[in-house]
Amino acid sequence: MPRASFTALLTLPDSTNAQGASNPQRECLASAQALMKQCVADGSIDHPNFLWFVTNGTSSNGQEPADPAAFKDKLCHRGFTVLNLGVWLSEQEPVVGGCIYNGMLPMVNGSACSQAPQVLQNVQTLLFTYDLKCANPCRFTLVDDLRKCYSSVGLDESLFLSNRTAGQVIGGTEEDVTTFCSKREALLDCMTPVHDSCPEALAIMSANDFHLPSYKKGVGILCKHPKVYLRGLECFKEPTNLVEKCVQQSQQQFVQTNVNAANQNWTQAQYVEATCRITIKQADCDLKAWESKKHEDCNTATIGLRREMECNLMPPNCTVVQKDLFDNTCHISKFNEKDRQNFANGGGSGGSSGSGNGASGVVCLSHSLLLFALTFLFPVVAKVDV
Repeated sequence: MPRASFTALLTLPDSTNAQGASNPQRECLASAQALMKQCVADGSIDHPNFLWFVTNGTSSNGQEPADPAAFKDKLCHRGFTVLNLGVWLSEQEPVVGGCIYNGMLPMVNGSACSQAPQVLQNVQTLLFTYDLKCANPCRFTLVDDLRKCYSSVGLDESLFLSNRTAGQVIGGTEEDVTTFCSKREALLDCMTPVHDSCPEALAIMSANDFHLPSYKKGVGILCKHPKVYLRGLECFKEPTNLVEKCVQQSQQQFVQTNVNAANQNWTQAQYVEATCRITIKQADCDLKAWESKKHEDCNTATIGLRREMECNLMPPNCTVVQKDLFDNTCHISKFNEKDRQNFANGGGSGGSSGSGNGASGVVCLSHSLLLFALTFLFPVVAKVDV
């Protein structure tokens, strides 16, 4: 990011007729500066102190506050973090970062100013600096702290957010599953207070493809049907062309949705409705693709269990804004619970216990659902290419 352009955004003189720049360009930069100043003022923040904070003391117009620690507490409280960028829309108190970013979007999206993309990039740089300095310390320790809960109750830490286990959330063999399920409550008793004590936990863990409330539901379902789960590992080990096609289609749809949201200045409600529609349809496409796979373990019981899992892991808002579509895709009759009764103790007689190598696991969200988890949490960010 060229420092000159960033400085111009922060320190542009009031006059828009200065030599060396066209009027439209100067007007664009002046409007951006005016917006930032207004947002800072609305947040009851001193502008020179703000410049000092977000430029790490490098702005010539910045001024160090009398009490830097107190100023940081005030700014971070009345500001935002990038992780919570979508939350500010519903807050009563003026917030500086969200005000700047949201106000800048229609300006740069609809402006003929040649500097518009550069202005937006500069604002993003400013806000990410702001965000990192306001980050709660738990942002940098939460994942490791949650992982330690596994070892503290006698479970293998590699089961948590590990590619090595390839989605085998509760283990890859019957012995592993039995051990995990016997210690599940102790594990959750450890993870819950660690997770809940971190203000940024929801966004941090969503960025790691993990949502604790859904995880609790998920492992509960799997522990009720351990042998169906183990058979599912064999079914879902290798994706078919149809499965991969579903993923590709949903990725393209998400990209197009983000483009439409940016170009048409969608509201948050419009964006959520559109992304929920893609998410639910992708889940149904994914499930039907697995169902068509010619494999003895891709039966009604394992596919039904996967459907129940994906429906329970669906973002909660989607069950409301796309209720009819969700109810059709996730109707209880499609979980095929009666077919699980054919498995002894919840599992199939003669069912494979799984090799523990490379199985994808029924608990794994499809790629599109994981992508949606990120864009859903950051609806404003998703409107532009960041």
